[in-house]
Amino acid sequence: MVKMKVYVDTSIFGGLYDSEDKRRVEITKTMLDILKLRIGCLPFISNIVIEEIERAPNGIRTDLRKRLGDTRPRLLNETPECAGLVNEYVQRRIIPARYRDDARHIAVAIINRMDAIVTWNCRHMANLGKKQAINEVNLKAGYARIDIVTPMEVVEHD
Repeated sequence: MVKMKVYVDTSIFGGLYDSEDKRRVEITKTMLDILKLRIGCLPFISNIVIEEIERAPNGIRTDLRKRLGDTRPRLLNETPECAGLVNEYVQRRIIPARYRDDARHIAVAIINRMDAIVTWNCRHMANLGKKQAINEVNLKAGYARIDIVTPMEVVEHD
């Protein structure tokens, strides 16, 4: 069985600290366990995830670093090619300019040919309209479609 290459954005690690939704915390933990064991998929992150973790409050940052280390994702870096896609997502108002990091996550995943992006970000990424618009840009630019899913889809897939 070929393992899917999944890009894990920062919202996944942030899901561990959701004080209002205990189910979301449990789903996130289960998904991270699946990634840690490499069951059906290989996890990838980017320099953007590292940047965002480094901006977290001290106590959380330390725990996030540990969680990240436990998951052992492969690291992808932004390239100049990513900037063009980021600009397209922002100029077409698919991703608001003030949430440019969301566009950066998507571009890194596309440029590096990930099979899917896993995110809790349903506002800018994992929703039907955004996925369609993102994939329209990707296809016009000569890239493949990408699936953008929540951890629930990873956990239920296993």
